[in-house]
Amino acid sequence: MRKAPLAGVGAALALALAAGTVAPAASAAGPGRPGSDTITDIAVADGRFTYLVAALQATGLDAALDSNDTKYTVFAPTDAAFEKAADELAAAGVGDGTVGTLLGFLVANDLADDVLLYHVTDGRRFANSVVPKQGERAISTLLGPSLSVSTSAKITDVSPATSDAAIVIANINASNGVIHAIDNVLVPLP
Repeated sequence: MRKAPLAGVGAALALALAAGTVAPAASAAGPGRPGSDTITDIAVADGRFTYLVAALQATGLDAALDSNDTKYTVFAPTDAAFEKAADELAAAGVGDGTVGTLLGFLVANDLADDVLLYHVTDGRRFANSVVPKQGERAISTLLGPSLSVSTSAKITDVSPATSDAAIVIANINASNGVIHAIDNVLVPLP
């Protein structure tokens, strides 16, 4: 699941999408015991990831995250995270503060694939292998650049237009990986 499966997002994504502290996931099977549902199944059923699910479906990434062939860790922005990022970008002069405009901007500037891949890393990585006990930990993404995670579960974002994200729900265990819900959209723009 490298960049190729997400190529050609185009207007489909715009049309589909126009319409604190780390807490353990209550429904997770727990580290070491995979859940029976895939990452995509969990994101669809959860209800807090509707913008992310729409983006995954519009790009076809949902199929890759619905397969048990490969394990992934997804830093999954909640719907509130998409709304926050849209507000922050509007304050920086990009868009009008709506998620539809944010997503339209990403599509128009050929960034949708990059943003999605920037939220995924290879392998099943629970909080204990993501959040360091001291200092910071670099996490390589499928896009290529690494994210930096602090001891407080803060994820440093390279974009000056959006604030950093934090893991707000950790260790949602899926049959094909792990989801960590985050409170902002990570934007790979320097």
